[in-house]
Formats: sequence, structure tokens, C-alpha cells
Amino acid sequence: MKRVLVITAAFLINGCSLFAPSVQLNTVRIDVELKANNDTPVALDFVAASDVLMLERLKSTTASQWFEQRQQLQRDYPGGVRIWSLEVVPGQLLDVSNIPLHGRKAEGVLIFARYSTPGAHRLLLQAQHSIWLKLGNREMRLLDAKGQ
Repeated sequence: MKRVLVITAAFLINGCSLFAPSVQLNTVRIDVELKANNDTPVALDFVAASDVLMLERLKSTTASQWFEQRQQLQRDYPGGVRIWSLEVVPGQLLDVSNIPLHGRKAEGVLIFARYSTPGAHRLLLQAQHSIWLKLGNREMRLLDAKGQ
């Protein structure tokens, strides 16, 4: 009986962290069109928001604002976001199966793309395990498993 109480207490104490939402993303395919972003590289940030307030803030942030304020945001809210950054070039097809954010505590994940054209250039992921991200000339979008 004492053992059951100790185990139960351990779960209650750690319960918030044990059952907190986490990044489920296992694989990412990034498909960049030949003339994407006016034929220039595109910086991508996959951003895991650690709490609901940060997620809501990021959902109203454009990619331009994100890339401009990213460092200050990390200083102001240490641990508030986890970031996986990469840069892709037109014509590139990239398959990644070792996602640095996988398993990290997060209320949600957004993708920001640094395009040279105006726009939000932001996508919100919905707990997907696998995504196919298509970067076009002026915008990005998620494709289904068939590439549609």
C-alpha cells in the first residue's frame, strides 16, 4: 500500500510535465519550387511554443515580425520557444527524419518562412506526425501524403 501511495504521489507531483503536450513531428519533407522566393534561398523556422500565451502571440505574428524580433523574444522569454532553423534553396527536395523539436514540450508548432514578398508566411501545425511542406514562389502550403 505504501508503494502505491509513493507512486501515486510521484505521478501527481510530475503530472503536469508527464502529460503536457509535446511536439509529435517525426518526419518533414520540404519541396521547394524552382523559382521559389524569386529564385533566392528561404529561411525557415519551426517554432515550438511552450505555453498557450506564447502560442497565441505567435499566431498573430507575421514571418517578417518573427525574424526581426526572434532574438529579443528569446531573451525576454527564455524557454518560451524552441526553434529549429534551416535554409532551403529553389529546386531543393529535403527529407528530414531526425526532427530536433520532436518530443519537446509545446502547446503548438508554427512554421515561419522568410520570403522576400509581403505576407504572413506562417503555418500552424495541428499535431501532425509527418508533413510535406511545399514552398512556392510567393507562399508555402502543406500538401497531403500524395503531394496534392
